[in-house]
Amino acid sequence: MDAEVAVARQLVDAFDDALETGDADAREYAEQQLADFVDELGDGTADEVLLALLDLPLDDGTFSLLHEVAQRLLRRGPGVVGLLLETALGDAPPELSVRDIVSVAGAVGALLEAATRRPDLPDRTANAFSVMDAMAQGDLILGLIEVLEAPGNERLKRAAGEMLVEIGEPAVARLEMSLRDRDAEPWVTDVLVDIREGRELATDAPAAEPDDVSDDMAEHDGTGDPADIDDSADIDAVPDDSADDVPHEIPDDDIDVVPDDSADDATGHEDAVGNDPAGGSAPLPGPGDIDRDYDAFLDRFRRETGQR
Repeated sequence: MDAEVAVARQLVDAFDDALETGDADAREYAEQQLADFVDELGDGTADEVLLALLDLPLDDGTFSLLHEVAQRLLRRGPGVVGLLLETALGDAPPELSVRDIVSVAGAVGALLEAATRRPDLPDRTANAFSVMDAMAQGDLILGLIEVLEAPGNERLKRAAGEMLVEIGEPAVARLEMSLRDRDAEPWVTDVLVDIREGRELATDAPAAEPDDVSDDMAEHDGTGDPADIDDSADIDAVPDDSADDVPHEIPDDDIDVVPDDSADDATGHEDAVGNDPAGGSAPLPGPGDIDRDYDAFLDRFRRETGQR
């Protein structure tokens, strides 16, 4: 195992040197050597060999290689979580917690994404967290609890506890099973308390105040809840302005009938046709009446404007 770990580290160093000098040929050669090395690794290869390859920077040339390494680690399940966490925290200052290293946003995927607050951390940190991010949640929970159950290494236990708190409710049932473990009990208790407090905070959060303006707009434009609309008003009681719209008389003896365009409108507008304001029914214009009335209107218009 030690020999394979040493070879893996030498290949990573050769790639880093080619990257630093900008030697394209050396970089291509190092990439090919790394690919051949990974292809030759068997299922029984020690975890430490694969973890050593996580020191590679992620770019177009190493993406496929690191993806293959990650897949091999993922197939090993919960047992590799502790090693991944140790690899991620290995070079970080001891006083830093997981929250200081990664960008925490509540969800597991966001919790485990590569560090943005400390870009000076090594590539292995981002790569190790990326592998855990891709792990099935059940395997990740079990692996983190195994870290709590293992003796010693309080720094790893604290990091595992923080991650379990961020995972939250899905981890509770398995955590409760570990309360009987002597090494894990104090850590598990703290995690469960933090999860419960987070749940209570979410429950006690004040509900958003209703937006009266938005509700009114929703009611008027039809997007509101039909149950919230007051249908008690009598629709027939809404005044119809058109019923009070009486045509104005035009003081001219030459114009006997005021042309009403609505009279030619399609059927369905029957209320606008032939209604007399006094309540009687006015006769409909006969053939040619509208044309004669329009000609009379034009004659009057021309006289008053001095056009003739």
